[in-house]
Amino acid sequence: MVPPASSEDEPNSNHIVSNASYPSVPDTDFVNLTRRVDGNSTNKTALPSLDVFPSDVPQRIGEYKLHRLIGVGGMGRVFLAEHTRMQRSVALKILPPERMNDEVWVRRFFDEIRVASKLLHPNIVTAFDAGEADGMHFLAMEYIDGLTLSAAVEHSGPMALGDVASIIRQAAMGLHHAHRAGVIHRDVKPGNLMRAIDGTVKVLDVGLAHVSQHQWSTASRQHDAKERPNRFVGTPSFMSPEQIDDPDCVDVRSDIYSLGATLFYLLVGNPPFTGTFLDIIDGHRSAELPELMRLHREVDLTFDHIFRRMMARSPRARFGSLDEVIDELEPYAEAKSTPSWISDLSIRTSRGELSAGPSGTLAPNTTHVIAIDVGMIYITATQSDLAGNVELLSSDSDGTPYTRLAIASDEKQTLFGEDAISRRESHPQSVIHCLPLYIGKQLVDRPLGGVQYPPEVLLAMALRETVRTKWVHPSSPDASGIVVPSVYDQLHRRSMLQASTIAGLKRIRLIDCSLAAAQAVLQREATPENELTHVRAHSSNTKRDEHLMLFLGLTYLSSEIAVIRHQENRLHQLSSAGHWNTSALSWLQAMVNHVARRVEDVWGSDVREIPATAAVMQVRCERAVSAMFFATKARVSIPIGTKRVDLVVQRDAWLNECSHLLTQFIETIHVACKRASITPDRVGKCILLGPFLRLPEVRARLVQELGADISIETVDRADVARGAASCVVAELPGRSEMPMPPRGSTNQTIGIVIEDKNGRPRILPIIPRGSVLPARTNRRLTFKSPSDVMTLELVESSGHTGEGWHALGRYTFNLDRDTTSARTRLISFEVDVNGLLNVRVQAPSSSGSIKLPKLPNTILTDASVAQWTEDLNKKR
Repeated sequence: MVPPASSEDEPNSNHIVSNASYPSVPDTDFVNLTRRVDGNSTNKTALPSLDVFPSDVPQRIGEYKLHRLIGVGGMGRVFLAEHTRMQRSVALKILPPERMNDEVWVRRFFDEIRVASKLLHPNIVTAFDAGEADGMHFLAMEYIDGLTLSAAVEHSGPMALGDVASIIRQAAMGLHHAHRAGVIHRDVKPGNLMRAIDGTVKVLDVGLAHVSQHQWSTASRQHDAKERPNRFVGTPSFMSPEQIDDPDCVDVRSDIYSLGATLFYLLVGNPPFTGTFLDIIDGHRSAELPELMRLHREVDLTFDHIFRRMMARSPRARFGSLDEVIDELEPYAEAKSTPSWISDLSIRTSRGELSAGPSGTLAPNTTHVIAIDVGMIYITATQSDLAGNVELLSSDSDGTPYTRLAIASDEKQTLFGEDAISRRESHPQSVIHCLPLYIGKQLVDRPLGGVQYPPEVLLAMALRETVRTKWVHPSSPDASGIVVPSVYDQLHRRSMLQASTIAGLKRIRLIDCSLAAAQAVLQREATPENELTHVRAHSSNTKRDEHLMLFLGLTYLSSEIAVIRHQENRLHQLSSAGHWNTSALSWLQAMVNHVARRVEDVWGSDVREIPATAAVMQVRCERAVSAMFFATKARVSIPIGTKRVDLVVQRDAWLNECSHLLTQFIETIHVACKRASITPDRVGKCILLGPFLRLPEVRARLVQELGADISIETVDRADVARGAASCVVAELPGRSEMPMPPRGSTNQTIGIVIEDKNGRPRILPIIPRGSVLPARTNRRLTFKSPSDVMTLELVESSGHTGEGWHALGRYTFNLDRDTTSARTRLISFEVDVNGLLNVRVQAPSSSGSIKLPKLPNTILTDASVAQWTEDLNKKR
């Protein structure tokens, strides 16, 4: 059990540092600097001419011959110099003459020199020598032949995405090394990053201008606290919010924020927040981040999420360490922008996922996307290009976009679709259908060709067959969207991702059904000639918000409700409710039970107890239900037994059996609305998915709950597949004038099991449902148990109202019982854009992090997924 540590202090967004002084001028660039280019319009400090050699500085200091002045800053002046014996060019920094006899300044200067001497890394400017000669205190540093990034952007304009990814990744490597040495830069900005002519990026002023206070001498710390309390440290345009509110209480995440602002500057040409000094400060504290995807066409959703996690307002929502940033940016860094020495050391891996973390990226030459809606009964596929042209994919044999999700085998071959399902009545044990029902099982009990397979492998077979029979292009799809119920939990989402991977699909995105359906409705409104069916009521209710949508889905996969807002050409999912285990299968089972009871009353036997008759009964009840909601029949005849005696079933009698299911569905609607802090009469549009919702009695009950004046839109599975294709295309670089990609939210709460003060277990929510994806939090946990082993147990909310919990699994760590710090771990929890949980741990003695195994532990390991993928490829 894990007792929660004291909560990390969050910056107070309403606090103004009353005695904060304007930032002092930090050390300037070392090469060809003629004026400051920090993106901060309020900090244009006049500098002395760099063309005139200062009269108060000798032209030789010890072994160094000074050539010219190349930089001026608050802590001194920097000269291009040469070590006369070694004949090596250096950047020589000297303390200002007026500070030479100031004991505190001299001590501070050498404290920082000692810190700089600890940092030896290819991406940090190296300190070679330090000392005193001829009455001058100096520091000799590596001289870089190149430009600062601020000067490069001013000269050539914003950079390409691959170039920026390489630059930021290199800077992150240098800063990560500094962080591991206990040094926090606190002034990361384009002007403090220099790019050498060979492409190597160097971080300037690490440990010189601003270092972690624990690295200073006691006298320096006391002087600093006395003379400059709560001072700004850094450049406002690139400062983190916590630096503004409490400059002396920052950690590595402040540098991550500033590096994210630098990334934005390199791509766009200006900092994220501009204007007056107060405009900039208010921007960091409370403004929404600019939409990077709108400002740079090469940016895809994954890269945008990297940027947003770097610049999250709360430190808890940021990356916990820069090694994560390094990993995430690796697929984007262009080889031509990366120095050969880095390329030789880096293992460049291809990523299988399209989005968030870690994930793959699409090059601008991506051309075609496939989106597949995997239902319980059918599979539907669409394709789209970057212009947003979406079309349904049909097989050559029947021309229909719907393919039965069924697999069977005879003595000679494996059968799919209608060929497989046609054997259901005659050879029911040879047919495997309703495959999503088997998720969570180690093996499907029915063999295929004498072999029992994991459900993920069978799903992969069906997906591969769908692509084989419907995809018309000579090359495989560049990206893939797989529709899943928004209420799918971690196990179901991970299984669908594994199945898609085994099927050989590339850059896979899991698209929530609710968002895909809403996107389809937006497409219809943009193209009125679309064949989608809708009923629009004229509302006189002034309470209704035309931008609010309520998605109601009742399919054989799940019941799911979602509240979605359409704002600024983008869909935002505000809340969801429902469960995969409260699907329309319960309604179908009510029909089977109703018919079985009536048959038993007449014939005296339960047909459900005999596998052969049970399969036949199931098929005929499915047909009866289909006739009721597609042909809107009030009564149907079901043939019973070999003599095919017809049993007449009234729709009213069946729906009476389902009354509790409809009541539960209505209850879930109110749960979703409550989570979104709205009432049903606020919703402007209702989107219905699922044939059960077409029944007049069900529709009447929904109208009773939602109001007769609500606009009702009806979509089907083909529409959902269309919407999913548009969602994926909207995430890609190089897209045309597409809407911004929908923004999803977490559908379950992730929590950890802890002990309260009385030693009793309770659940502490870590990532609440409704959090915008990707959702992240960093928690520092202290384990007080005397045991040498720490256990961290994770749980996930469950049930159609989300009131229950089920275990995801647990992690164990070895601890040192002697020290408190060794029993503390920084744990990072993140739910990525696919809705999948990722966990990382960071030891107190390290600024790096380790990615932990994924929970829950799925039946298929990564190694078995790779093996099954290879095996299926051989069968092509």
